[in-house]
Amino acid sequence: MGQSKAESDGIEIREAESGDAEGIRSVALQSLRASYDHVLDDGEIEAAVDNWYGGDALDAELAEEGMVYVVAVAGDEVVGFSQSLVADGTGTVLWLHVDPDDREQNVGSTLLNHTQATLSERGVDRIAAEVLAANERGCGFYEANGFEKVSERETTIGDETYVENLYVHEGRVKYEPREFEDRTLYVNWAESERGSDAPFYAAYTDEDGEELYGWFCSNCESFDTAMDSMERLECNDCGNQKKPVRWDASYL
Repeated sequence: MGQSKAESDGIEIREAESGDAEGIRSVALQSLRASYDHVLDDGEIEAAVDNWYGGDALDAELAEEGMVYVVAVAGDEVVGFSQSLVADGTGTVLWLHVDPDDREQNVGSTLLNHTQATLSERGVDRIAAEVLAANERGCGFYEANGFEKVSERETTIGDETYVENLYVHEGRVKYEPREFEDRTLYVNWAESERGSDAPFYAAYTDEDGEELYGWFCSNCESFDTAMDSMERLECNDCGNQKKPVRWDASYL
């Protein structure tokens, strides 16, 4: 088996743009097939993806007030995305999809961390997530990332009724305190650099983000990183790397 896209190119996390539409549709289709093929037939899945992400649907949603799209990109290819809605102080993660080939590369957790930080920046202090109960892997993913199941409800897809679980998390602050050696550092989940295996996040010595300490490697959760004068950043524990800045001579 060859390398996944995220393994070979590393990932970048950013807010979605109109040009990401085709990649988002592709990831949604493959992810839904992998997660729900035992519950939904392929025709229902294709119809849902066409309805939600086909044509100009994504452009309309990107422009919708309160809608938040975050994508995980490897090279120039979308490998995951989250779609959330902010209303009345609560952010609801409507969908979080990762290409099945990249699900073992920590893309989902990295994408969720960045989504939570983005929602917190929008004034959200309570985050909810909706998952069909039949998607056991999806339910386990949210539980493993600190979400608590608070209720169940019924939802209709096509002509069938399904049980949907509602999970809640009290949010992820922009500057999350983490202990390192004999001090507390603050990880800024909204400030990242693309790494060869997973993003690096800025780490500060203060909770206001004024004094930069260094970088947090989300691949192995280490603060033991180093950057040289060419802005090459590397994790000393796992070897995750940020490539040097590519200077264009025409701008010098």
